Amino acid sequence: MNLLPLTRKTNSNPSTMWMTSLADLLALLLAFFVLMFSMSEIKVDRWQTLKETLGNKISDTTDLVTKTGEAEKNMAMVSEPKAIDIAYLEHILNGKKNQSPLLANVEIFRAEEKLVISLAGEDFFQPGTDKESGKIVEVVHLIGNTLRYIRNRVEVYGHTDPDPITSPTAKYKNNWSLSVARAVTVANELKNSGYSYPIRAFGMADSRFNELANVTDKKQKYALARRVDIVVQEAAGRGQ
Repeated sequence: MNLLPLTRKTNSNPSTMWMTSLADLLALLLAFFVLMFSMSEIKVDRWQTLKETLGNKISDTTDLVTKTGEAEKNMAMVSEPKAIDIAYLEHILNGKKNQSPLLANVEIFRAEEKLVISLAGEDFFQPGTDKESGKIVEVVHLIGNTLRYIRNRVEVYGHTDPDPITSPTAKYKNNWSLSVARAVTVANELKNSGYSYPIRAFGMADSRFNELANVTDKKQKYALARRVDIVVQEAAGRGQ
């Protein structure tokens, strides 16, 4: 009888079940560490630094946000701990101006390190008055709804035409008090619209009338002289 030699059967394809178990274990460990991290306390100072870094990256390089109105929505989402870049603010306000007929006669321009929002003309101020109907209130609120999200210092300058106030029954006895009243009216409406920092209001009377020397039409020149300029500074408004 031939005895076949005893041979040991070997499995050429070893089992990989252990890898499945290991993968499950690693997944559980990962879930555990994620849970522990989510329960940990946020370092406030590091989070603040991250917010400042991200906030300072805002730029005005995209026209699409202006055309679609997304910039205005983004302003509400940005928690900006420092004064916002006035070029970006100008970009947003011009986009808002293009969308709202109420802002059609509002001039928005930069002067050195300031952004000037000028409310000039008969639509806003008539001779001897600190406001014209309710239109200026609506206009200032539209502007204020954007400025409420910034921390820049805001100043308001009231102006008049050079004609003296001679009526004995006039509410304001001189151009200076009239210009102060115009500035205060706009400043109060900005506060009512949500701008939370102190606002400086100045009465300039007709001291800047010579800046309109290039305007040849007298009626237009006098209308432009009766104005209020909202001036947004580069500096922050905290601690004014």
